[in-house]
Amino acid sequence: MAIDRYGPFPLEYKIFDACGIPVYVHFFLIAFFAMELSNAEAGAKQGPGLPNYHKAAFLALMCTAGFVILFVTVLIHELGHCAGAKVVGGRVERILLWPLGGLAFCSSGGGPGGDLLVALAGPLTHLPQYFLWLSLEQLAAKHPEQLGTWAPTVQGLLGQAVQLQVLLVIFNLLVPVYPLDCSKVIISLCRLCGASVRIAAYIMVLLSFACIGALVASMTNAIQLPYLSFGMNPFNMVLILWMAFQTYVLYSSVQSHTEGQHPLLRQSCNSEREELLPNRRDA
Repeated sequence: MAIDRYGPFPLEYKIFDACGIPVYVHFFLIAFFAMELSNAEAGAKQGPGLPNYHKAAFLALMCTAGFVILFVTVLIHELGHCAGAKVVGGRVERILLWPLGGLAFCSSGGGPGGDLLVALAGPLTHLPQYFLWLSLEQLAAKHPEQLGTWAPTVQGLLGQAVQLQVLLVIFNLLVPVYPLDCSKVIISLCRLCGASVRIAAYIMVLLSFACIGALVASMTNAIQLPYLSFGMNPFNMVLILWMAFQTYVLYSSVQSHTEGQHPLLRQSCNSEREELLPNRRDA
C-alpha cells in the first residue's frame, strides 16, 4: 500500500479503522484546517490590546464543528463507495481524506455495471444524511428552549449540514468533470451502451473541458450556473486547477493510446478486476 511521502516524511497518517477499512488523513488536510482556524481567529482581534477571548473561543468551536461535520460527511460518502465495491465482489484497501475531498481505494469487480454501482454508492449516502440532519434541524427549531442561548448557533450548524448534503450530491452527480463521481457514471453508461473505452474517454475529456470552462466563467461572473454557486476564492481556484490537470492527464493517455492504463478506465479494460483503483469524490 503506497503512502504519499515527502522525502522520508509521511504525508498520510492512519487515524482509525471504519467498518474494518483503514482511514488516513493527509497532512495538507490538517494544514488546511489549521489555516481556516487561524483565519477565523483573526476576527477575534479587534484593534490594539487583548483579543476578545470569548469570541475567539466561539469562533474556534464553530470552525471545529463545521470541520467535523464535513469530515464525517465525506467519510460516509467514501464508505458508500467501499460498500458498493464489496457488493459487486471488489476489494477495498483504504480511505484517504484530503483538502479536496476523499479517495476510496477500491476495485469494483463487476464490469461497467459494477463500476456504475460503485460510483453511485457514494453520492447515495447523502440521502439518509440529508434526512438525518434535516430532522435534527427541525427538532432544534421546535424546541429552542432546550438549547437556550445556543439555539441559533446549533440551528445554523444543522442548516449548513443539510445544505452540504445537497451541494455534494449536485457537485458529484451533475458536474461532469473528471475525477468527480459523475465522470465514472458517464464512462460506465457509455460502456454499457456499447461504446469502446477510447470513445468513452474522448466523451469524458470533452465534457470535462467544457464544464471546467463553464465553472471558470461562473467564477468570473460571466455566467450564472443554476443550483451551484462557484465563486472566486483560493479553494475553488485550486480545485479548478486540479480538475484541469487530471483531465489533461486523461486526454494525454487517450492521445498516446494508453487510455486502458488510466485509473478511470483500467477496470473497464480488465474483466478480472485485479487492480486496486481509487474512486474519488470531491467534498
